[in-house]
Amino acid sequence: MFAYLKRRERGTLRPVEFQRAESTKMAYSLGLSLDKEFAHNHRGGVTSLKLEKFEQRYLLSAGADGRCHIYDLADEKPRRQIEPIASISRADKHAFSISSVSWFPFDSGAFLTSSYDGTIRVWDTNLMQAAFVFDMEARVYCQAISPIATHTLVASAIAGAHVRLCDLKSCTNVHSLVGHKGSVLSVSWSPRDEHTLYSGGTDGTLRVWDIRRANACLASFDQHNNKDKLAETNRAHGRGINGLTPSSDGRFLISLGMDEKIRLWDTTTYTNMLVNYGTLWRNRFKAYMGAATSDNNDVWPPLLYVPSDDREVLVYDLMNGSLKRRLRGAYGRVTCVEKRTAFQELFSGSTDCEILAWAPIPPQRDPALLQEQADETFMDAWSSPESSEGEE
Repeated sequence: MFAYLKRRERGTLRPVEFQRAESTKMAYSLGLSLDKEFAHNHRGGVTSLKLEKFEQRYLLSAGADGRCHIYDLADEKPRRQIEPIASISRADKHAFSISSVSWFPFDSGAFLTSSYDGTIRVWDTNLMQAAFVFDMEARVYCQAISPIATHTLVASAIAGAHVRLCDLKSCTNVHSLVGHKGSVLSVSWSPRDEHTLYSGGTDGTLRVWDIRRANACLASFDQHNNKDKLAETNRAHGRGINGLTPSSDGRFLISLGMDEKIRLWDTTTYTNMLVNYGTLWRNRFKAYMGAATSDNNDVWPPLLYVPSDDREVLVYDLMNGSLKRRLRGAYGRVTCVEKRTAFQELFSGSTDCEILAWAPIPPQRDPALLQEQADETFMDAWSSPESSEGEE
């Protein structure tokens, strides 16, 4: 860091380069937070986490118990456990597990939830009561609202062969996108084009849609890069696709398959980037799985954070697939992760009902380094004087 400061003083290092270097250093040193601990509030596994993007202050968590909690991450009170500042009451909760949550993109005064009880609900954050309920008449695996759109459409992945669009203004189901041959497991909007939507299904197909068109499907991604983008034989994965995450700039899309493969796609050419992420990752369940990426402007090379069924979060180099870190601490299957880019922090939820906070660990507080130093001190204290004399 001091070398960077010297270069910054001499004017040989631009401020943006200095910021990126420090952010990258912090992002690559993640460990279990020594300062943040979340209170145990969910009575079922944590299924989804979402951070509002304005202040990156309020964290929304959802669980298999059908309830949601909101945590204030800026709470500076001298206590380690972070308690929720608002919660959905047991009387108003979903009948079954919540599958995904989303903040309203332009106002933290509202958020959305989808559930296996067949509904998508719009909630008033101040009252923690449902303002409107969409009855989808089928299990909802995931919902998504565009982070940049001027429209108010919510896309839903349901136990049916079509993607259903709901309009928050008219409070009706306005359109269905037909093309999948089985249930739709995941949906995600493009962060750079408000009319582009991605969907993945149990048939192993990953489709891109332009919601303005009558013939809405633009392409079906193929792992072998078939030149015919709409061929019926195109398959992105060998099994269902239960996770879709775009990169921060929208140039790439990450798909998570139940064939336990992670694939990186170019969203301009609709081609497989052929990045090998290894064979450590585990994904055996049909439930939606939310991954996260670092901001390309802050961290380079960018990082990919993927929850895994074997109770850990795997951190990869997004562009070359090399494994950078294995974050272990959960006692159950990790189901979701959420990145707090302004502080280079990460939050993970798991089936053991816990939310874990991961933060940059200074070298002097790194548990692995402290343990190594303690072992050296122990060995020095118990070294035999006779053995030292014999060596002389």
